[in-house]
Amino acid sequence: MEVYDEFNYRNAKSVLKKEHPSLLEEIYSILDDPKNKLDLTSEGKQRQISKQLQNLFVDKSWEKEVSVYSIPELKYDLVKDKLPIEIEIGHKRLVYADFFEFLADYSNGHIKLGIMIVTGEPERFGHTWHNSLDSTKRKIKAIEKVFLVPLLAIAINP
Repeated sequence: MEVYDEFNYRNAKSVLKKEHPSLLEEIYSILDDPKNKLDLTSEGKQRQISKQLQNLFVDKSWEKEVSVYSIPELKYDLVKDKLPIEIEIGHKRLVYADFFEFLADYSNGHIKLGIMIVTGEPERFGHTWHNSLDSTKRKIKAIEKVFLVPLLAIAINP
């Protein structure tokens, strides 16, 4: 697996370096490690690919499926030291719920920023409908007047 590109919305990377300097390095070391391979043929399709990625973080002491602080019925894919990560490599329409989770917790002072992991080149995951960095950027730019959450979107390729 490799990091393809990133979108540093509202200076999220600077906030992350200040608030969680070791976590920034840890995130990139997991995502940019050629030994970390994703099995794109696993049963259950996208859910399994996300789970594989989630497990790479759990191996580094990240908690999975943690309740959103402001809306406990919703869950973040991963959290460590109040830093939430959403893995959104499935269908591109699913990012809106992630934006809402980040916005609720940021507005209530529970988090300083959010991280999203998306696809760099969706066709390398087997479909064109996977959420990509370009798609995520377009959606954020459409709501930038109200979406004030610093967000680092990191695009990966398998």
